[in-house]
Amino acid sequence: MQDFLLQTINSVIAGLLINLFEFIALLTGVFYYRKNKTKPTFYLVWFLGITVFSELFSWYAYLVNTGFLSFLKGTIFESNYWSANIYSIVSYLFYINYFKWYLSTKKSIKILNLVSIVFLVVSLLEILFSDGFFIKFMPISNILGTLLVFLSIAFYYLELLKSDQILQVQKNLPFYISVGALIFHLCTTPLFLYSSYYSNSIDPGFVSLYRQVIFGTNYLLYSIYIAGFLICLRKKAPYFPKKNF
Repeated sequence: MQDFLLQTINSVIAGLLINLFEFIALLTGVFYYRKNKTKPTFYLVWFLGITVFSELFSWYAYLVNTGFLSFLKGTIFESNYWSANIYSIVSYLFYINYFKWYLSTKKSIKILNLVSIVFLVVSLLEILFSDGFFIKFMPISNILGTLLVFLSIAFYYLELLKSDQILQVQKNLPFYISVGALIFHLCTTPLFLYSSYYSNSIDPGFVSLYRQVIFGTNYLLYSIYIAGFLICLRKKAPYFPKKNF
């Protein structure tokens, strides 16, 4: 019992630290946007704001067992999987389309527009016809979303290699966003898919690994974003492909 209580306290503290990192990333993003007002940055800041709100809202699941929200006990809203699944769809769509702003190749842009629609349709169908929306992470949406995020970033990297911006990549904000997104999705997606099949009683080792990876990748993700905002503040004119703007 004491071990479980200690794990719960540690998880709460780690979760609050993640929220702090997210909030700092949002604040630095707002400060960066005030200096460099562009559409991609505007949507990025809004996405970070949605992230902060979503993460804070998801804390309600911890209150279900405390008695404050005990009326949700035994209902489909007892866990926060449903809100996490909605956020994940928004997140994947954002990343797929964010890097599109930095592309000049019409074919690549059309492909990303098409796959965004396909992903949204597939996700909605999975919500409607799957019984796991309220009890686990949606596997099809997570796998497809991760692959499409990688595709979007790959298109961006190809554009970067063809431009002279590769010489100043350390001052290119979307580069930092791409690095953070790649690391985060590469490390967390497999764990999200398996998390619903394990519990602390079945495999406490997996649960411990899950928590460590999730917390660690979140710290790293938002640290990279914060660093990217601060470093790129020194660059006065953000780069955009000529054909796209």
